[in-house]
Amino acid sequence: MNYLVLGTVLDKSAFSYDLAANPASTKWLSGFVRGLLENGDSVSLCGHCYARAWPRGPLFPGKKEYLNHDFDNHLVRFCNVPGIRFHSMARGYYQTASSLIKKSDYDVVVTYNAYSWHAAAARRLRREYGLPWVCLNLDFDDVGDGWQHFLNDAGDADGHVFLSYGGYQEAPVSNKLHLDSGVDALSSTFGPRETGEVFNIVYLGGLSEANGLELLLRLPEQIVEPHVRFIYGGKGYPESNERMAQLVKRDPRVDFRGFVNDEEVVSLFESADVFLNPRDPTRILNDMVFPSKIMHYLQAGKTVVSTWTKGLEESYRDLMIISDGAGGEDFSDALILAINESQHDRDSRALRILRFLEGTRLWSHQAERFKCFSEKICRAFQEKGAD
Repeated sequence: MNYLVLGTVLDKSAFSYDLAANPASTKWLSGFVRGLLENGDSVSLCGHCYARAWPRGPLFPGKKEYLNHDFDNHLVRFCNVPGIRFHSMARGYYQTASSLIKKSDYDVVVTYNAYSWHAAAARRLRREYGLPWVCLNLDFDDVGDGWQHFLNDAGDADGHVFLSYGGYQEAPVSNKLHLDSGVDALSSTFGPRETGEVFNIVYLGGLSEANGLELLLRLPEQIVEPHVRFIYGGKGYPESNERMAQLVKRDPRVDFRGFVNDEEVVSLFESADVFLNPRDPTRILNDMVFPSKIMHYLQAGKTVVSTWTKGLEESYRDLMIISDGAGGEDFSDALILAINESQHDRDSRALRILRFLEGTRLWSHQAERFKCFSEKICRAFQEKGAD
């Protein structure tokens, strides 16, 4: 298969360029594309660099060096003025993709999320070049009553892939696939650490209300054990970063790292005893999200304490310690349970995680499932055209 992806994998330099750039989404897409390439498929990507609207952001965002050139990656330029930026992005995607199509025989257009600029370009490419459109649905703020917002934005795609298991189950479309995330391989230090003098609790991710910022801030007050250390890292806007800085001043057990580079992530994962996923299950925008950090956590074979959101498939319950509810006390109770677990319990969970990942969640396996789905969509598209 030869895929044309409307979306891009950013270089790590892009994350300091603008707060709108999302490291988690880039990690997911890079793993997905690597899986396709390793399975012998071809992939070209075209995408823009994320930026807040002008004048808070640049007028013409992006530079080629902000794209990850480990892949066949092409920059989409656009005018970032409010009122015309989305139309300009759609035009930029169409023009860039059109130039690529004239040089290569693609089988399918894949859009990274149901963004209006991606959908508009994909529809035009389908109409003018006869290419089916598969939409990757990583998240969606609000699908609307009866999924009407979603259907308006991307309901006419020829195929849909949902990361959220709840979204996959409930979406009123016929040609769909559930594919949440994957790993390239297990960590070289897979499995729990032996109990030491310091117990490290690690959170890496976005610092926002939906991501569980309030729970993170309250946990040190609820967990009083002196040997416990809270290591928080991630991107946040100034207000969130300031609240973290104030927490550090109040509690010396808290270590706030801010944005953590890849090299530091490796050492943090090796030193971690427990990982946190405190996403707020009461927020609608989390219904259509699979928290991809979970897969990175599980890749290390260590205990994960998590809330339960609609994006999770039932099989994950046996791999993590799940909070009974969305409140702070529920989450802290789950974390206390993790702190007091025996080494035997941690080792047993690591074995379940290993079997799960190697059985169903290697990116090579997920890429093969996507290829089979895409081939099915292509056949149906061709048959429909023949009619």
